[in-house]
Amino acid sequence: MSSKRFISLIGVSLVAACFAQGQDSTAARKAAASALSSRQYNQALRDLEPLLKQHPRDPMLLTMRGVALDGLDRTTESLSSFDRALAIDPAFVPALKGAAQISYLRANPRALEYVKKLLAVMPANDVGNAMAGALSYQAHDCAAVITYFTLSNDQVYRDPKALDEFADCLLKQGQNDEALRVLLRGTQLHPERADLTYNLAVAQLRTHQPAEAIKTLTPLSNSNDSDLLNLLASAYVQTNQPDDAFRVLEKAIELKPTDQTNYLDLAILCLEHNQENRSVKAATAGIARIPKAASLYLIRGVAYAQLAQYDQAEKDFVDAAQLEPDQPHSVVAMSMLYSDRNQPDKEKALLTKQLAITPKDSVTNYLLADLIIRSGVQPGQPAFQEAKGYLATSLATKPDSAEAQILMGHLLEQENDISDAVAHYSKAIELEPDNRSALDRQFILLRKLHRNDEAAQTLQHLKSVLNNEIDQERKSFPARTSAAPQEQP
Repeated sequence: MSSKRFISLIGVSLVAACFAQGQDSTAARKAAASALSSRQYNQALRDLEPLLKQHPRDPMLLTMRGVALDGLDRTTESLSSFDRALAIDPAFVPALKGAAQISYLRANPRALEYVKKLLAVMPANDVGNAMAGALSYQAHDCAAVITYFTLSNDQVYRDPKALDEFADCLLKQGQNDEALRVLLRGTQLHPERADLTYNLAVAQLRTHQPAEAIKTLTPLSNSNDSDLLNLLASAYVQTNQPDDAFRVLEKAIELKPTDQTNYLDLAILCLEHNQENRSVKAATAGIARIPKAASLYLIRGVAYAQLAQYDQAEKDFVDAAQLEPDQPHSVVAMSMLYSDRNQPDKEKALLTKQLAITPKDSVTNYLLADLIIRSGVQPGQPAFQEAKGYLATSLATKPDSAEAQILMGHLLEQENDISDAVAHYSKAIELEPDNRSALDRQFILLRKLHRNDEAAQTLQHLKSVLNNEIDQERKSFPARTSAAPQEQP
């Protein structure tokens, strides 16, 4: 934040205030104010000393002393003098302005406290609100940042860094439309600021305007900013222009060859367009530059698995797990690989080992519960209760998992606990209203419980889901064109 810019715009200067309030004072008081005006701070202190002995509770004299002391870089003494003035008159504006300005400019820990005191007396002070916004950003209080910068009116638009902070908090708080409005105006006022242009594109993507984001970023696409190119690639992906996305991601890698994000995004993009070999190549290039990037081993393992090169996939998953043992992603991928290859013993050993490291991980607990249930265990068996325990842990950590809610419903059904099973199916439907598996089971169990009205509602919902699926299938049918009639010979 450009604190000097805000300070220069604070409004009435302190020295002017000193003169204004000293018009009916003695010549000595005027001499002290004149010394301040000409930045003769030692002389000002000498002039003020006898005056303060005569008037020790004069807030203006104490304020003038604070200004003089700050001019000599004696900040602690300066703020102490302002504090004495405010102790006498808490609403004394020159002292409030002086303390706010100086503490802000000197990055004093009490700066926000002083600025808030100033705003309590002058709530419409644009510069005071702008300073409060900047200080709140330093304190990571985005809600306050938005409030203060909004109240600063046009003041925030005068400083590009303040604008950047304002927009950043709006985006973090999910106020994407407002961020877009602020950044559109900001980029018009400061077209030279690439950071504002970048954030404008972020806001455009957040508001589902990828084509506009492309227009915003394309003029800067020849820059050496790999992050900007990565964002442009994302916009191309969202507008179904994969070739352009490939091109700019490859350029981003050239510009910043040690940034794993670009390799990862390129590898994922290749997978999404069924270019597994190209994905392997992108991940391998990244690993050569960043040999400890677990995510690159993980994505390459996925590509190998899709190519049915299971040994290479397994090796990459193992390497990823060793690089980040506290992150279960690679273990989950390897578990799915073992499941596809019908190797339940290896899968169970892998998941059990991971639980020793991350015992509360929801996905690992869910997968282990599902594996045990798929082995054919029945209610009353220890393994069944073991699976139920893993599933309970998964739901305790992540209750918004529809899959886990449905699996718990199945287990409770097997134990003939129909009411509780219905409760879990209902939760799954709440999370995923069109989940057919949950709707099917809920309908059947409600009939068993003779809750016929609810069963009828569920059936109606299920019919609606099925009809929607049929409609979607029909829309995907290719259109038929009538053959042109042939001329008769």
